[in-house]
Amino acid sequence: MSWLVKTFTSHTGRKLLAGITGLGLVLFLVMHLIGNLQLFSSSSAFNEYAHSLHSGFLIVLADVGLLIAFPLHIGMVVWLAIDNKKARGAQGYKVANTKQKRNLAAVLASKSTLYGGLVLLFFVAIHVWHFRLQHESIANGTFGGGVGPGDLKSAVIATLSKPHWGALYAIGSLLTGWHLFHGIQAAFRSFGAYHPRYTPIIVKGGGALATIIGLGFTSMPIWVLLR
Repeated sequence: MSWLVKTFTSHTGRKLLAGITGLGLVLFLVMHLIGNLQLFSSSSAFNEYAHSLHSGFLIVLADVGLLIAFPLHIGMVVWLAIDNKKARGAQGYKVANTKQKRNLAAVLASKSTLYGGLVLLFFVAIHVWHFRLQHESIANGTFGGGVGPGDLKSAVIATLSKPHWGALYAIGSLLTGWHLFHGIQAAFRSFGAYHPRYTPIIVKGGGALATIIGLGFTSMPIWVLLR
């Protein structure tokens, strides 16, 4: 178990764990987005997708994976932020140097990663409360608002059609994309992945994926509010 202790007690090990768990969460978001986009379908595809997900082992795997990856990722990022603050000292660095050329958006995303992540923690808690913890009431038809048994699509629409919740989900989805804009790049850098030829591809690809995820999730509450 000495390797595990070294991982948690070394700066490099914590960066590695933050990167691995971060990319794992990105993969989950991609799969979650693909499934949720079926909300736009006029058929029962969304409910069928939700039923197949909750009736198999995938939901158990997802729950266990998220319960491990999410708090571990947050813990490592916060720990790294504390490490960096201690390294800067009381005065802090007057000039922040980096061997990578980054535009203004990348710099702002980098500096807001920790606080943006904490805001997203609140958003995720709301999302889990709305749908994951209400799964049984939706399945039993006790969710309310005219939502029938097992009709998750109607439950989602009923929730997002309320202006305050719809706005919260739209803002939270945009914040997710903004957080990933830097987070995906940072995850690869934590693996020591830097090359003059390939790093720009990672930066552009990560930015594109972050944009797709952010706008993809944002499109759902906007669509519901404008229906």
